[in-house]
Amino acid sequence: MKKAFVFLLAFSALNLSGETNNMTAARIQELQKTGALVEKDPAYPPVVSYTLKNGLKLLILEKHFVPTVSFTIMFKVGNVDNLQGKSGLAHLFEHMAFKGTRTVNTSNYKKEKGILEKIEKVAVKMAEEDRKTSARDEEKLKTLKGELSALEAEAEKYLVREEFWKIYNRLGQHDMNAFTSTDYTGYVTELPSNRLEAWMIMESDRFKNPVLRDFYKERDVVMEELRMGQADPNRVMWQALLSNAFLAHPYGNPTIGWEDDVRHLTRTDAESFYKNFYVPNNCTVAIVGDVDAATVIKQAEKYFSGWKGGELPDTNYTKEPVQNSEKTVKVFFKAKPAVKMGFKIPEFGSPDSPALIMLSEVLSNGKTSRLYKELVEGKKMALYANSYSGFPGDRYPALFIIQGAPKAGFSNEALDKALMEEVENLKKNPPTQWELEKIINNYEVSLITQLESNAGFSNSLASNDRMLGDWKVSWKILEQIRKLKPEDISAAAKKYLVPGNKTAVHLTEEK
Repeated sequence: MKKAFVFLLAFSALNLSGETNNMTAARIQELQKTGALVEKDPAYPPVVSYTLKNGLKLLILEKHFVPTVSFTIMFKVGNVDNLQGKSGLAHLFEHMAFKGTRTVNTSNYKKEKGILEKIEKVAVKMAEEDRKTSARDEEKLKTLKGELSALEAEAEKYLVREEFWKIYNRLGQHDMNAFTSTDYTGYVTELPSNRLEAWMIMESDRFKNPVLRDFYKERDVVMEELRMGQADPNRVMWQALLSNAFLAHPYGNPTIGWEDDVRHLTRTDAESFYKNFYVPNNCTVAIVGDVDAATVIKQAEKYFSGWKGGELPDTNYTKEPVQNSEKTVKVFFKAKPAVKMGFKIPEFGSPDSPALIMLSEVLSNGKTSRLYKELVEGKKMALYANSYSGFPGDRYPALFIIQGAPKAGFSNEALDKALMEEVENLKKNPPTQWELEKIINNYEVSLITQLESNAGFSNSLASNDRMLGDWKVSWKILEQIRKLKPEDISAAAKKYLVPGNKTAVHLTEEK
């Protein structure tokens, strides 16, 4: 629900659609001559869309309130796209995208390149030997590890560490970051508006000419992050839920990867991954702030047009078989009890998506929601109880999540039963029209002030366009939700929130 409403309401608050009137007919004609599309419908913000010949999609929204610009680069590649046995590769590549290029983070790439190639030959041999299930030569591994360390020390002589970050800091960056999800990978930053061309230079170089230096050191960093996650009860619960709910589809793999896979990833794997997915026709760039759209297009053509497109891999992954049995998994941990349950639902954009979004909100939106009123406030048996639709992603059939934690004196089993009783009650007693209207009104009040940033807009535009195929999807789903009747919500619960479609994880405290 939040995903669907957030950005519409923020745009409404800022009245950005009115800015179309500030874009003269001459300016619109100038943009249209370049092949750009200018959104003129006042129901939507005046976004300028432009696609380069290599397939790179630009979405530009002029907001001249403050002299800053937010940038989001979104690739339709995430954890779901890792090859079998290569889980965690999407996440690791995101780390590597900050390691520089042929001209950044190096003092002499020509000499460095030869050493990096030697490092890779040794690392590949190490991975091959380490994966042997029998007759593994420990002495050979020890020798290879020594060779790798010596070569990495030699490569260090040519490394200008953190130069990429230092350049951006000098440019005045704010909140530069990246994130890998199940479905996508994004790269974001905010800069003063007079740094537009500098951003074009830096980012076009980053994705046209990446050098994956420090790969094995960074892999070690991710391995440590993975091990730390194994001590986090919440992460362990999510991993248990996904791996038991999804038996065939790669949604069952953790984003950070399985330990054995990550330990054997090579730079060769990462370079192959880059060539397959990091192509302009798999990318949307959203630029929001104090910019001139025509200038953005001109500079994008100058710096990004040389980035070659490519044929994208087949992403019709193994379909998850129909679940016809209830699963309950117990996870034993030194932590307080908790319950997570997931019900199989279709991918986002299916005819049932609007009803599932609203179903989640009826159950858990605020203190007047059904789960809070009955289980937290009423029966006082839960520390919290909530739900949401679409985990771990939107591109493929996913899960409807209901979760909570029992108060002292109540068991996981009792809370599980109580949560399901509330679901059954919703099936029999549809929400009132007041409940539905309250949800929309609450969003209009609470989310407007939270999302008045350029960063929020750019992230929304890029993710909606690249992931869901239409930057306007937030507005369109809202119209669909407004047409829902109370019985539609109950029908969705009856269809999907059933025992045979349920996987539950109970976190049980070790004694």
